[in-house]
Amino acid sequence: MKVLIEAHGLEKLLGPMLKQAPFVAQKAINDTLFDARKDQLRQMKTHIDGGPTSWTKRGLRYDKAKKNFLQGTLYFHANRPYMKTIIEGGTVRPKKEKLVAPVKGKVRLNKYGNLTKNKVKSLANKPNYFMGKPGGSRDDSKYGLYKIKGRGKNKKIERIIYANLKSRKQRQTYRGPDYAQRFMTKRLQFNIMRAAQRAIDTARY
Repeated sequence: MKVLIEAHGLEKLLGPMLKQAPFVAQKAINDTLFDARKDQLRQMKTHIDGGPTSWTKRGLRYDKAKKNFLQGTLYFHANRPYMKTIIEGGTVRPKKEKLVAPVKGKVRLNKYGNLTKNKVKSLANKPNYFMGKPGGSRDDSKYGLYKIKGRGKNKKIERIIYANLKSRKQRQTYRGPDYAQRFMTKRLQFNIMRAAQRAIDTARY
């Protein structure tokens, strides 16, 4: 999400202090980016299942405007690629191994709604669980983590984790750019006026 101001648009506001226009624009943009980032962190708590992790929050950054480049950008760092599908929805594919995903309602997830690697390993090491394909099946689509229930004739197995997925669908849950656009549109005008007042109050005559 980008924020920009054309300095000549401040002419009427600043009048004889026109030379302060770049300073006013720069400060208004940077204050708006700072405010928008805080607002996005609040929005993510509501719209991302379980809330954002610390890693996700640290990935939300902004590039400040400069006096000779009156444009700033609010963005997620490139090493948080999962945010693209959370924001836009779409298909998630693994880079190397196949995806591991929980069967809905069959395994407890962490507070962020995620399945951790340690969780899978710890369950697989328990005597009433196994990782593989049931009954010696050759069907790779059945590969996963299974839980053994009951004994003898009442013995049953159920898959609780998929470990063979080539891809999965991610629904759009966090419309970050839309939220940021609405917030910045409202906040920018306020920050322009505040920056202009500061320029006037600190001006040297």
